[in-house]
Amino acid sequence: MDIARAGVEPAVVKFYRQYMQQINDVTYPPGHLLVKQDVQDCLYKYFFDVSQNKYLPPARYQTRILKRIIQEIEKSCRDPDQDQVSDQLMEHMGYLSTILPPPESDDEAQQKHVHSYFPPLPLDEPGVQPILIDEARNLLSRGTNVGLRTWEAALHLAWYLILQRPEVVKDKTVLELGAGTGFLSLLCAGHLGAAHVVATDGLAHVCDALQDNVDLNRENNALLGHEPPEVRQLDWTDRPEIERLLNSAGRPYDLVVGADITYHPDILRPLAELLGLLKDRFPDIVILISAAIRSDTYAQFTSICQHQVGFRVVEQQCKIPEGLQYSGFFHSVATELKIVSLER
Repeated sequence: MDIARAGVEPAVVKFYRQYMQQINDVTYPPGHLLVKQDVQDCLYKYFFDVSQNKYLPPARYQTRILKRIIQEIEKSCRDPDQDQVSDQLMEHMGYLSTILPPPESDDEAQQKHVHSYFPPLPLDEPGVQPILIDEARNLLSRGTNVGLRTWEAALHLAWYLILQRPEVVKDKTVLELGAGTGFLSLLCAGHLGAAHVVATDGLAHVCDALQDNVDLNRENNALLGHEPPEVRQLDWTDRPEIERLLNSAGRPYDLVVGADITYHPDILRPLAELLGLLKDRFPDIVILISAAIRSDTYAQFTSICQHQVGFRVVEQQCKIPEGLQYSGFFHSVATELKIVSLER
């Protein structure tokens, strides 16, 4: 389903991209647009008609969004003979009320759904393909759960790569550490056209979920005809497995990426040492790390990289625009996000 081909205003396309990503703070189009019958027809077709889109958000999310849409339309009605909420939207609201599960519980919040991450390409560009990630976005980040949802640091680095540094990925061999859901690896393999991507994570169940996301995108042609990422389990302290990984690439690694992988103090030194080994083996490799600054572990990591592994830590600028220019990979910057390159 390509809403950009429907001829609607960019504000509606942005609303659709936010809705399909299932973010909390969507930007509703102005009432004077929503009240138009052709816009309402478009909303029903693209937002709520399961026969047109098999990866619609869950019923509770749909209900919250549709309730607000109806409120905005009703507030904007000026001529009661012409301005009204369409029958399709009202009927779908009634349908949702019959299938809505009981009030949200922790169990419901942990359930997985397919989220569609549209890249920040122009809102009027036709044929923009999202990255599909089956995950629980409200998953509680406890223990081994951290790799089962896409975090803001990954979205931030994705924005940076696709808009500011696509050349470091195109036709290159890419290694992702702590890949989690595989979002960044799928971006590099599909939209950014890497020659080969190896997506690694340390936990077997995370690698299983990662492989499921790779399969999901391949089956839905979301990789734009490119080779899917290769999934491998990798313990950063397992030197023999690291050697096997480095020797099996077939060509030098050109880029290593990692997002939100500096959150636990016990993994900082093994991570820094692995990155040092990669730089020793492949001197021209580009290393990009993205992190949300929630504690002092990021400062500990950069200190180890500088003083014990011999890296220069160079902060990369990435400013997310406002308004309609903010057109995809939506994420909160309430917590400070940083991207650094590690250089020698």
